[in-house]
Amino acid sequence: MKRKTSSQRRVEIINSAAELLISKGLHNLTIKNIAQKNEISESAIYRHFKDKQAILIGLIDQFEYNLLLAIDQTIKYNNKNPIEKLREIMKTHIVFAQEKKSLLFAITSTAIHLRDDFLRKKILSTTDKYKAKIKKILMQAKKQDFLRNDINLDTAGFAFFGLIRSASAYFALTNYTNPPIHKFNTLWNIYLHGIEKEKSLIKSD
Repeated sequence: MKRKTSSQRRVEIINSAAELLISKGLHNLTIKNIAQKNEISESAIYRHFKDKQAILIGLIDQFEYNLLLAIDQTIKYNNKNPIEKLREIMKTHIVFAQEKKSLLFAITSTAIHLRDDFLRKKILSTTDKYKAKIKKILMQAKKQDFLRNDINLDTAGFAFFGLIRSASAYFALTNYTNPPIHKFNTLWNIYLHGIEKEKSLIKSD
């Protein structure tokens, strides 16, 4: 059997940590359980990560990369107007949150529970990068006269992210029995009606 590379093993450890965090909760997210899940020794875990915090940092970095990549691909292959881009991004993010079982909610809850300021700042950095992408599209929408004149773009970006987080959190809190994609049309219509210019010709299909 071909020996796994260090990067492959790191990804496996991070993925197993995510699975444990989602399915078993923070108290079961231990080096021992992560090692058992990967069928390796605890010392093997420490060859790749200094401690549990380092694994959580890797988990946040991987989450950020995958989420922002999904958003960038949605923007890249969408030639529609900025409002329709926002709609597709919201849908992409909701599907992503559903597939990852609201992992960001679980990570954020972990950082708060552990009172880990470094993890909190890492998560905040990820959300700030995300909101910056949304704000950029909102700026395009404003230039094209799609938005109400009284809209604050920072607040609009925060609201966009917040609606998705609320649906994701509810998904996690109901033990993954209420898929957030079922709420997509309602969430989008709430957001659209909050930002669009009065008598706009923009329509949501």
